[in-house]
Amino acid sequence: MAKKFAFLLVRDFTLSPLSLFIDTLRLAGDEGDRSRRIEFDWEIVGERGLPIRASCGVELLPTRAMGNPEDFDNVVVVGGLLDTNRKLSSEKEAFLLRAAQKGVPLTALCTGSFVLARYGLLDGYSAAVSWFHIKDFRAEFPDVNAHADSLYSVDRGRATCAGGTGAADLAGYFVSQFIGQKAAEKAAKILVLDRIRSSRDVQPVGDLFPAAASRAVRRALLLMESNLQETLSVAEIAARQNCSRRQLERLFGAELGIGPMAAYLALRLHYAKSLLEGSDLAIGEIAYRCGFPNAGHFSRVFRQQTGITPTHLRHPNRAVAAAAK
Repeated sequence: MAKKFAFLLVRDFTLSPLSLFIDTLRLAGDEGDRSRRIEFDWEIVGERGLPIRASCGVELLPTRAMGNPEDFDNVVVVGGLLDTNRKLSSEKEAFLLRAAQKGVPLTALCTGSFVLARYGLLDGYSAAVSWFHIKDFRAEFPDVNAHADSLYSVDRGRATCAGGTGAADLAGYFVSQFIGQKAAEKAAKILVLDRIRSSRDVQPVGDLFPAAASRAVRRALLLMESNLQETLSVAEIAARQNCSRRQLERLFGAELGIGPMAAYLALRLHYAKSLLEGSDLAIGEIAYRCGFPNAGHFSRVFRQQTGITPTHLRHPNRAVAAAAK
């Protein structure tokens, strides 16, 4: 009997994770490319007759009205633009909560993790969140073990992925579990993906360190970005890569030309700069969020590294006027 997936789409959902996830199931579940739903089946669950708009402007109609979530083997929430007004409808909310109550496995694609977390459905679970959203997610949902150092995560009855092509990798995981690795590899080849990546593969690193090449350095950088407020020691970061501190320091030196602690500081200051330029947070709060003990220490380090004070960066005209007096 085919494994059945129900898809709940938020308004302004992201189209690519939905299509990549479904196409992986479609291609893996049939011989050739005939799209027969032999091994897998799927429905877009929603209010019948009401189109759901994707963030790119494409609109999809639900293929099935709200019913019993126990009819499905997995309920998948597809997130999109982050906005408090982009929530599930009351009918979809009831469907999702009933699925959780009945023990139906839940999956979140892209920012669907925010949706599950808002209902407390990820509390105590490990969740993969995009490096682009990890800081906001951790601030809003401290009871979730959120991380940005892998493409996807499967923890008991909860699966999450960072989005984008990671949705194909997560779908490939389900294919491998249900009908085998060869079927997952076949789907990847037809989609012209070089391979189905595992949960051990890391997300792309942000553009601050484009020279990062090895898995150990890239994953270490993502761990640092995920832990700016409560900084990790180099020894702890190395242990999570299954290597020694000395080995990690050698890799950082060879690839980036600096040590792990210098890279960590650069990431913290980069985030601080974005907060100074893009928010009205007090400097003391920015210092706290970026792992500095107080505003004074933060200001001294920021000036040493950048040549200007945080106040000068935020209010350049005011700083120049003060210096002229």
